[in-house]
Amino acid sequence: NDGLNGFTAKSKKKIYNTQGAGVCIDNETGSVVAIVGGRSQSVTGYTLNRAFQSYRQPGSSIKPLVVYTPALENGYTADTVVDDHKFEGGPSNTGDTYHGRIKMREAVERSLNTVAWQIFEKLTPKVGISYLYKMDFSNIVKSDETQAASLGGLTNGVSPLEMAKAYATLENDGAYRDPSCITRITTSDGTKIWENEHEESVVYSQDAARQMTDILQGVFTSSWGTARSLKLGSMPCAGKTGTTNDYKDGWFCGYTPYYTTAIWVGNDTPVRINGLQGASYPGHIWQNFMLKVIENEKLKPKDFAKPVKVTGKIKEDISDEDEKEAEKELEEQKDDQQN
Repeated sequence: NDGLNGFTAKSKKKIYNTQGAGVCIDNETGSVVAIVGGRSQSVTGYTLNRAFQSYRQPGSSIKPLVVYTPALENGYTADTVVDDHKFEGGPSNTGDTYHGRIKMREAVERSLNTVAWQIFEKLTPKVGISYLYKMDFSNIVKSDETQAASLGGLTNGVSPLEMAKAYATLENDGAYRDPSCITRITTSDGTKIWENEHEESVVYSQDAARQMTDILQGVFTSSWGTARSLKLGSMPCAGKTGTTNDYKDGWFCGYTPYYTTAIWVGNDTPVRINGLQGASYPGHIWQNFMLKVIENEKLKPKDFAKPVKVTGKIKEDISDEDEKEAEKELEEQKDDQQN
């Protein structure tokens, strides 16, 4: 409500046009502990909960799930050098800006579309989308196995609940848990019929998930990270912005070692919203909520588990000779910045 108080327009049914939804998952259990399906208002008979009943385009917030963590499982590392450039038939970056040969870590931090597109093409859309099937995304269909999916272009879209459970999977070392709100079911006399055992299934390898978390921390900490204004004080956090290219949907999905939260902002009938980006309204709602959780529960800073050092042959996205030249250029750039 606070994050969207500047949007006052309502429909004929007196429902706010610009809406938001969010889901918070306890990383210890994988269970939903908070869910909000829209802005608070007194409308009789209105029951839509956008957190699990609305499906929207996720924009770049999908990249860690279908592009980058799968890439880490297939030989890439945070330091793999990739080529950010405009090419025929491919997407544009925000601001139509390109950085040439850079490390994959920076490509994630800057949310570069061209790099995600190229890696997804090499993985193949079928492989990338398969990870969403493993996490029970309910509206993913065969037609989503296209290049557009690398940037969040999906047939039906995703819900905030689905994005929260997927990012919680990254925090949980790649192990997926069904994000039920139900702890147990009993009879009227207290006899237990069912209890949530928090069963897990492996979606990503432990090391790939930990590497992804390490990279996503840079979205907050690097000088060019898309979430650099959304830090949680001294609490380590990892996350990703998402904005559709027509500014109709904005997402922020992020987590601490304690909780994972996904926030969506947009209109029920999609329209362009001025100023909507993943780091704007969704990001600030996420930040305000997570800071309140930290304050109310008196949570102490806690580091994420570190990835094991990658050994063996590293897959290169460009030639060895080009990589050496790129490394040299990166060092020169650092020297220039220091000077």
